[in-house]
Amino acid sequence: MKSLLTLAFAVLAFMPKAHAMDDMDTKKMMDEKPAMTAEAPKVKAVVFYSDSCSACKVLGPKMEQAMQAINMDKIAVVKLDFSSKETIEATKVLATDEELGGLLQKFGAKTGFVTLVGSDGQIIDTIGKDDTESQIAAKLVTAIVNAS
Repeated sequence: MKSLLTLAFAVLAFMPKAHAMDDMDTKKMMDEKPAMTAEAPKVKAVVFYSDSCSACKVLGPKMEQAMQAINMDKIAVVKLDFSSKETIEATKVLATDEELGGLLQKFGAKTGFVTLVGSDGQIIDTIGKDDTESQIAAKLVTAIVNAS
């Protein structure tokens, strides 16, 4: 396990740092699909979110900081929002479009965590409110490395 973390931090050290983002940039990134790039992201960070979720309020800022520290080109952020009837309906459509129906079925409307999913649809890891910013960054980097 120690060698895996060492590898993750080594990769993290050599990845270009993303530009600093303010709250509006982060909200935009979390709400929109990533722009088409030459290579499609290999990992999806599926955010299970609700406005009323206290764990989401703790996890959100940690995720923002971790995402600023790494190159997010290989990770697509998909936000499943369970805040209202309207967002739940939109989430169902989004889950279908992103081929995340099985994940939605597995976790239902639970919120306050992020699931890292590989391009094969398999869960790579889960991020929760108790993870530190550096642990979150390491999980993101490890997911990229494992998905490559």
